[in-house]
Amino acid sequence: MTTVRASRFVATVALSMGAVSMAGGCGHGPDGDGTEPTRSVPRSVRAQDDLLKRAEATLAQRCLEERKVAPAPLAAADGAGADGPAARASGSQRRFPYGIDDPAWAAEHGFGGAAEAGGRTGDGTPRPAPQPRGEAARRQERLADALFGTGHRELSTRTATGLLVRANSDGCLARAQRLLYGDQARWFRATVAANNLEAAAHHRVTRDPAYRAVLARWADCVAPVYKAADPAELRDAWQRRARELPPRQATALQRRYAVAEARCVRSTGLAGTGARLEERHAAEVRAEYADLIADHRRMRERALRYAVRHGL
Repeated sequence: MTTVRASRFVATVALSMGAVSMAGGCGHGPDGDGTEPTRSVPRSVRAQDDLLKRAEATLAQRCLEERKVAPAPLAAADGAGADGPAARASGSQRRFPYGIDDPAWAAEHGFGGAAEAGGRTGDGTPRPAPQPRGEAARRQERLADALFGTGHRELSTRTATGLLVRANSDGCLARAQRLLYGDQARWFRATVAANNLEAAAHHRVTRDPAYRAVLARWADCVAPVYKAADPAELRDAWQRRARELPPRQATALQRRYAVAEARCVRSTGLAGTGARLEERHAAEVRAEYADLIADHRRMRERALRYAVRHGL
């Protein structure tokens, strides 16, 4: 069974708070010590997410300063301006969990995402991220050790899809989580579950006989263009072929494959079938993980009160 590397995963789950939606605002009652918050907790989920991210980052930063570890400077995102590449590529950032179902969009953007937003080279292959060297690499390693911890990973849990996730409990991130949520081990288990609910439902949909039946019809439909068992295999096929083609031909092939995917998704109803089945499977997953979801909500509410009371 696959194990997720602690530092990379914990950074993701710690900064992604929106997996479980909370109806209305959080309670404004006293915390465990009976004190009232000095300002109100935000009512919108997005504002709550922002507050928790900021509070966790602030507490981790203080810990790093105490340990005399300098945080890495934040570089400006490439093309973050109104006219930059990221802004120009925003039209390609649509989500199609069960295959592209918009042929016109596919004709313009191909498969979209990283392929057009700069995450790939001109021939369609992934562009490797620049790696630090020498002293910069050593500073980054020291920072990672201080932030995420070192040695044996004391915490472990499994996602609803069976993925084993581990994390350390001795880093500055763990310390920040203990201060905010009260119990890092419980928070770790609860937030791993909460952040994987959607993935678990999607996983079940792709194995549902009703979905598999429609997927088989999609495969028959797309076969004249390329024999693929599912949309992911069609994209993999494009990436392999694109490496051997000039950029213009690689782009044309991408759009051809994407349009074929979209027309067949549209004609077979693959995306609609997936969405309908996901509603049922999502309800099942939420019921199975109800205790952890409730834990996640309670600890999140505690953290919001803590953040407000301490001016984070």
